[in-house]
Amino acid sequence: MHRLFPLVLFAAVSAAQTDNPFNRPPAEVDQALRARVTEFFEYHVKGEFRKAEALVAEDTKEFFYVHNKPRYLGIEISRIDYSENFTRATVVVVCEQYIMMPGVSDRPFKIPTPSTWKLENGKWYWYVDQNAPRDTPWGKMTPPPDLTTSALPPSAPPLSGLALPGAGRPGMGRSGLSSAPTTADFLFTQVKADKQSVSLKAGESDRVIFVNSAPGIITLTLQSKLPDIEAKFDRTSVPAGEKAVLSLKAGSDAKSGVLNVQVEQTTQLIQIQVAVK
Repeated sequence: MHRLFPLVLFAAVSAAQTDNPFNRPPAEVDQALRARVTEFFEYHVKGEFRKAEALVAEDTKEFFYVHNKPRYLGIEISRIDYSENFTRATVVVVCEQYIMMPGVSDRPFKIPTPSTWKLENGKWYWYVDQNAPRDTPWGKMTPPPDLTTSALPPSAPPLSGLALPGAGRPGMGRSGLSSAPTTADFLFTQVKADKQSVSLKAGESDRVIFVNSAPGIITLTLQSKLPDIEAKFDRTSVPAGEKAVLSLKAGSDAKSGVLNVQVEQTTQLIQIQVAVK
């Protein structure tokens, strides 16, 4: 019922509380949120996902049903940032778990896992803002420069089709770990676009080329749409070393905005700014 999510290799981070001192919530609000967050993530430790559903907001239940549910060995709240007059919060929980990847599956890692929560009818609920540009419960999907303070989402798909650099070569085991990456940064450089922005007039077309430098097949998906902008890939499954072309065409009522393209295997998010003249 659960699947492990992508590789994040880094040293265990401190679980000490680092809340924003300039945004202190009322004590009862903070206590209630901490209790709900702990309960939700403890269900993931126990594998009791049906019980966790009771702490999921109504607008996110379908998302919860269909996405992966990771199993943790232990959890600890690391950081809470409140917003909207203490009715919304981003919570980073350090989750200990095994990573099913060559050379590292023999020991657990502590992974900071962001999630978002909202207060409804006096209770806190885990939710995903599915209309935001991948402002998921774990923060923006754009990879952060320092993965000791942010991480990949617990519902992210496994790294099927991808391998660690050096995996499959002689010595890639316990003794070969010295050649393995020590951070997840390499995951977010495997797929690149030839441009980060396009400018269109009504009726005009352009294209963006995505190159896969990963050692396996990757899958590209559009995570957002823009008004009257036709966006279509020539293919979404891209073998190693090959390309995919995203064709764009502006209609008469086209509006500017950002198109979000996600690499499913690594959760890498590539943003393309579209300007309509």
